[in-house]
Amino acid sequence: MKHFAKSLVLSSALLLALITPFSAAHAAIPHDDSYKVQVNDELIAFPDAQPLLDSSNSLLVPIRFVGERLGYEAHWEQTGNELKITLKNKQNTVVFTTGESTAIVNEKTVTLQTVPQMIDGRAYFPIRMLAEVLHIQMQWDPVNHIAILDEDGKYHAPAWYAPSYQKVIEGKATAYTGSPSENGGHPSIDYFGNPLQVGTISVDPSVIPLGSKVYVEGYSYDGLPSGGMFATATDTGGAIKGNKIDIFVPDNKAKAQQFGVQQVKIYVIK
Repeated sequence: MKHFAKSLVLSSALLLALITPFSAAHAAIPHDDSYKVQVNDELIAFPDAQPLLDSSNSLLVPIRFVGERLGYEAHWEQTGNELKITLKNKQNTVVFTTGESTAIVNEKTVTLQTVPQMIDGRAYFPIRMLAEVLHIQMQWDPVNHIAILDEDGKYHAPAWYAPSYQKVIEGKATAYTGSPSENGGHPSIDYFGNPLQVGTISVDPSVIPLGSKVYVEGYSYDGLPSGGMFATATDTGGAIKGNKIDIFVPDNKAKAQQFGVQQVKIYVIK
């Protein structure tokens, strides 16, 4: 890869902003179908099965994780091809069966407007109906896709805010190193003359403007943050055209070549 020299005067503050990558500790950019559930001030961790929307746009949640977070013991039994679930604490007992439009709440029959479902062997219950039968106030945050259950009766702000982004690019990624042969004869520097570091990417400025902050996901490489990383577009290259990026890796050329060409998703944040 050949870099192009450019005479440029930057203030120290602007220079720092351009070369400093986002911390990997920040929350990852969410997918459009990512939904969350919060009880009071805390998000519920769903280790595998995730909340989802059904065909009528009702939010269904894995009942076990939500019930436990609300202080209920969950018991289940197989009834034919469906699951019968009992949620119980000192005040309430809720019994429902997936595929059925009624539930028994404290020995009284309640009609459910949205039917619970069994999906991949898990019982899913409509979150709004759960809040109603348990007499829990619920808030819906449409921006961050969070259902907030106010178990304590108070209103709560979202515990997580979705990072905004300008556009999403489906593209290809390769990897490069600080070798002089890959940097126009200059070792370990980017387009602006700053040291290469994890979080530096080379871009086509007509697609991703130089200085842009991005989040990259979809790659697989030992030596880069797993799952995805925040990066800054501070480099260019003759072979980097269109929806393609080159990711700096702090390794030798032989190892970097193992990266190959990978399909990635690039969220342009600013």
